[in-house]
Amino acid sequence: MKKENWFKLLNLADDKYLEEANPNAKIININKKRITLSIIAAAACFALVFGNLWLFMPLNANLPDVSRYSDSEYYPIIQKLNILTFEKPQYKNNFEVITNNVFDFLSFGIKYNGAAPESEMNTGIDAVTDDLAENVGDTYEEVTDNQVEGITEADRIKRSDKHIYYLDNQTLRVFSIAGLNSKELGHIDLYTNKDYYLNKWEFYLSEDCKTATVITQFYTENKQLCVGVVALDVSHPQKIVEKNRIEITGSYMSSRLTDGKLILLTEFVFNKNDINFGDESTFLPQINTGDGMKPIPAGFITSPENLNSTRYTVVMKLDEKTLNLEGTSAFLSYSEDVYVSKDHIFLTHVFADVKNDEDGNKIRNSMTEISCLTYDQNGFKKKGSVTVRGYVKDQWSMDEYEGVLRVVTTTNATTIRENSYLNGENVSADILITATGQSNASLYCIDLKSFEVIAKVEDFAPPHEEVQSVRFDKTTAYVCTSIEMSDPVFFFDLTDLDNITYKDTGTIDGFSTSLVNFGNGKLLGIGRENWNTFKVEIYEETSDGVVGFCKYELQNADYSTLYKSYYIDRENQLIGLGVYKYDLKDGQEKRYIVLHFDGYNLVEVTNISLNGEAELQRGVYVNGYMYMFGENDFKVEKLF
Repeated sequence: MKKENWFKLLNLADDKYLEEANPNAKIININKKRITLSIIAAAACFALVFGNLWLFMPLNANLPDVSRYSDSEYYPIIQKLNILTFEKPQYKNNFEVITNNVFDFLSFGIKYNGAAPESEMNTGIDAVTDDLAENVGDTYEEVTDNQVEGITEADRIKRSDKHIYYLDNQTLRVFSIAGLNSKELGHIDLYTNKDYYLNKWEFYLSEDCKTATVITQFYTENKQLCVGVVALDVSHPQKIVEKNRIEITGSYMSSRLTDGKLILLTEFVFNKNDINFGDESTFLPQINTGDGMKPIPAGFITSPENLNSTRYTVVMKLDEKTLNLEGTSAFLSYSEDVYVSKDHIFLTHVFADVKNDEDGNKIRNSMTEISCLTYDQNGFKKKGSVTVRGYVKDQWSMDEYEGVLRVVTTTNATTIRENSYLNGENVSADILITATGQSNASLYCIDLKSFEVIAKVEDFAPPHEEVQSVRFDKTTAYVCTSIEMSDPVFFFDLTDLDNITYKDTGTIDGFSTSLVNFGNGKLLGIGRENWNTFKVEIYEETSDGVVGFCKYELQNADYSTLYKSYYIDRENQLIGLGVYKYDLKDGQEKRYIVLHFDGYNLVEVTNISLNGEAELQRGVYVNGYMYMFGENDFKVEKLF
């Protein structure tokens, strides 16, 4: 028996020799093979059953259950976000997922022959003085061309009668006003240990010229995008010190300053793939006023019934000098176009309105819901809302005048047709979807008591035109539309809203991205003559409409399209802005130009090399001298 057991343990021995040594070995070997085959068969059956279950079991297409968060004050928001962020499975089961991915992979390899798509392939500031002097008695002088009288906008440059303040990336610098003898008096560096998003940095200077309020944008150590507001004591330009700061998660949109109160507008966008309803920081904007980040209370959040985006527009009211938070309101699923008047804040929410026509085709119209907030010493309160056709280009496309909000939109209607089509001689089972769109421009006037449209002029431009720029001036409005290199400028008379009249200029070469009331019955347009030529043009109103009067052109040049970067001096009829000059030999050169309108022509009076992006360059004219600022660069030239 021991011998027989010993032979059974020789699993690696040759079966022939085992059979010769032990007569029962053949039977043992057969049984062993049967057991092995049974195990293999069972494993195969299990794998087959499990594989079929995994491959063909329907994927879960039900909305996730979030009832466990019902005790949260944010539960209504969580329910809406749950619907917005849920993505129904594209395929019925894992078998379809695998087969479609394999098909896509093979198609990709055939299309690109093993190569990646082309889009994925690699292809003088003077020294600071030692004198310590307080800027007592300084008088604030406005530099920024603000949209609304009495409402100051932040900028890269501010000034008093004695000093010029310039935000040079993350450094606030103070300069003396002394003609060719001007120099830097002092500076302060902000957030030196953080990653910056410098293009959105700007600041305010208080009326007494003792406080500079800088709005910053940066990334935290965990790559969270944040907006910082820093109050600085600039009483002594040679020794600037920080007074206070607050921070809010998100990015900077815009701000206004009125009567010592700072209205700050930010946006918070979260990634729907990272959302965790158990962690409020993943789906709610957070504010840090000195005691750590805390979410905005649910009672301060407004959202439409049906959400279409994962972004908030956050509005805050702060005391300019202390940064005390005096009011907060957040709007979920609203866009970034904001207009602030003396008494109201207007926020826009763009969505699509889809209806079927008589032929069964779908008509998709862009629509904009405009919500109105009031703000006073008690904070923010929603006053009402109205919906108009189209979408708003920017803040200049909205204007409040004598209780009426005037809005210019680009209207966009798309017809979507679904038809079967011939595949050879047979009708295909697939559906051919075609879409044809047509854009235009419309003007709407909304009564701010009833929030009803009381006057409108719809589709006043040629077909397929889009709004490029708008300027309102009390009872008049100028609208530039374009889609090709032609520039119709429409003049509207809004004196009688029951009888709005407008004039069409016809066709002017190029187009204007900014229209400016330049005084003395003249309109200033900044834009392009053609795709290679930058132009500044003076228009005047005639009995036949708005026509070109004179223009300045700079070939092989690009320019800043940020209106705030332009220096507009109506009193002295000066325009200053940064441009990019291109040369085949030398490449790109960054320059700052100053133009003077002498009543007949636009004359170039300064054209100098200046460091820094054109959008961040600034200039100001004081007592015969032009002061120009760029990245770590400062120049002064005497004009005339």
